[in-house]
Amino acid sequence: MTENQFIQEYPVGDKVVKIDALLVLSELTMMGAEENPTRENLIQATRNAIRPQSEAEALSPTETLALALRVTMSLKSLGNAGAP
Repeated sequence: MTENQFIQEYPVGDKVVKIDALLVLSELTMMGAEENPTRENLIQATRNAIRPQSEAEALSPTETLALALRVTMSLKSLGNAGAP
């Protein structure tokens, strides 16, 4: 599989999580929360996008929110106008 700019590794606490940022954006869109998502929306969308799921379950809500913020900041830096 070819790496691209949307699939990156993010440090979270003492872990490193590899995630596709577009999956997070897709999850938010499917929730109807692409504009002004709540903290809970960001956490759930991020958890749903992490593979394997066991890695998502190992993150605390605080770690997951930090990851969500890193992902959305990455999307904005890549010029994705749909990023929250």
